[in-house]
Amino acid sequence: MAGLKDGDDYKDGEFFKAPALLKLVCLGLGIGGMVLFFAIRFSMPEKSAAMGYSWLFAVIFFLSLAVGGLFWTLLHHASNSGWGTVIRRLMENLASLIPFILILALPLLISSFGFRDALWEWFPKREAALKVATEQADGAKADYLAKKTAEVAAAKAAVEKAKADLAAVASPSPGHRAHLERSIKELEKKADLISKEDLTEEGVTQTLTDKYFKEGAALLFTKRGYLNETFWWFRQIFYFLVLTAIAFILRRWSLNLDKDGDPKWFRWMRRWSCGFLPFFATAWTFLVFDWLMGLDYTWFSTMWGVYLFAGSALNSMGVLILLVTGLRKAGYLKKVVTLEHYHLMGKLMLAFVIFWAYIAFSQFFLIWYANITEETKFFLTRNTGFWNTYTIAFLVVGHFFVPFTVLLIQKVKKIPLVICGVAVWNLVMHALDLYWIIIPERGPSLTAASGEMAMTIPGAWVYDIIAFVSVAGIFGFFLLKQLASASLFPCRDPRLDESLNVVN
Repeated sequence: MAGLKDGDDYKDGEFFKAPALLKLVCLGLGIGGMVLFFAIRFSMPEKSAAMGYSWLFAVIFFLSLAVGGLFWTLLHHASNSGWGTVIRRLMENLASLIPFILILALPLLISSFGFRDALWEWFPKREAALKVATEQADGAKADYLAKKTAEVAAAKAAVEKAKADLAAVASPSPGHRAHLERSIKELEKKADLISKEDLTEEGVTQTLTDKYFKEGAALLFTKRGYLNETFWWFRQIFYFLVLTAIAFILRRWSLNLDKDGDPKWFRWMRRWSCGFLPFFATAWTFLVFDWLMGLDYTWFSTMWGVYLFAGSALNSMGVLILLVTGLRKAGYLKKVVTLEHYHLMGKLMLAFVIFWAYIAFSQFFLIWYANITEETKFFLTRNTGFWNTYTIAFLVVGHFFVPFTVLLIQKVKKIPLVICGVAVWNLVMHALDLYWIIIPERGPSLTAASGEMAMTIPGAWVYDIIAFVSVAGIFGFFLLKQLASASLFPCRDPRLDESLNVVN
C-alpha cells in the first residue's frame, strides 16, 4: 500500500485564479458580439427571421454542453462513482452555466424580438387559423343557434309524441309495449344528448371556432393541447426551474461538504441525484422537442430526445478533458489528476461516440424504412444537394468513424495531447451536427411564402458566426468565474482517496 495518496493531504483544496486578460477578452467578445448582432437585427428588421436561426444554433450548442455537465454530475452521484471525484467540481461548474445560457435564450422566446414566429411557424399559423375560425364562427353563430334550438325542440316533441302514442294504445301487446318503450328511451337519450350542448353565446362561439379551426388547420387542431402559447410558457418555465435548480442544489451541497466535511451532504447528493434524474431527462427531452423538433411542427421522432442527449453527454466530456488539460498546463490539478483519469474519460467519450452513432442510425433507419411522409421529410431536406455531401462528410465520417477509430487505441486515451485533439474534433462535429439540425429549416421556411423554395439564405452564415462568437464569449466569461469561485476539486469528499489512487 506504500505510495498511495491520502485524501487528508488535499483537504484544503486548490484554487484557480482566472487570468484577468482572458476574462476581459471573453467578456469583450460576448458583449461586443451581442451589441453587433442585435444592432443588425433592429437596423435591418427584414433580416430578423434568418438571424433567429443563428441565435438558436449558438444558444443550443452551449446549452447542450452545460446540460451535459449536469448529466455527468448526476450520474457520478447516482452511480456512487469514485474515480471522477477529482473532476466532479468541473462538471458542477459546467452545469452552473445553465441559467446564464437560458437567459440568453429569452430573445428566442419573446415574440417582440421577431425570432419566435420565424423559428416556430406553428405560432403564426395557429394564430391565423384561429382568427379565421373566430370570424367564421361569429358569422354563423345566429344560424347555428337557431338550428340547434329547433333540434332541441324537435327532439323533446318527438319524446312527447312517443309517450302520447303509447298512452293512446288501450291494451297493447307485451311486444308492442316493449317496442314503444324502447323507442321512447332512445328518443329521450337523443334529446338529452342534444340538450347537453352549451347553447350560450360563449358555448356556441367555442363550438363553431373549434369546428372551423379543425377544417382550416387539422394538424394544429389535433395538437392544440400541446401547441398553445399558455402551455408553451409553462414548459419554458419548467425547463428553467428544473435544470437550474438541480445544478444549483448539487453544487451548493458540494461546496458545503468542502466547508464542514459533514457526510450528510454526501448522502444527500447521492440520494437526491437518483430522484433528480427523471426530472432532468424530462426537462431536456421536451426542451429539444420544443426548440428543435418544433422547427417543423408537422415532423416528429420519438428518438429525438435521446439523440440530442447523446451529443450533449459526449461533447461535455470533451469539454471536461480540455478543461483538465488547460488547468494542468497552468499548474493546477497536477497532483490529483493522473493519466488514469484521462484513460477513463477517453473510454466514456468512446462509449458515447458509439451510442450517438447507434441512436443516429436507428432514427434514420426506422424513419426511412417506415417511409411515412410526415417523418421522412426531415431527411429528404438534408439529403438534397449540398446538405447530402455535408451529412456524409461531417456526420457519418467525421462524427463517428474518425473519433471511433482513434479512441479504439488504448494508448491514445492516455496521451493528453492526442485525446484533447479528439475532444476538439468532437466539439466541431457536434457544432456541425446542431447546424445540420437547425439551418436546413431556414431556407425552405423563409422562402416558401414567395413561391421560390431556396435551400439556403445567401449571406446568413455571417449571422451564424456573430451569434456563435457572442454566446461563446459569455459562456467563457462565466465559466472562468465559476472555476475561480471554489476549490477545483471536492476536497473533503469521502471518495477522494479512491479517485486519487484510481487504476483501471
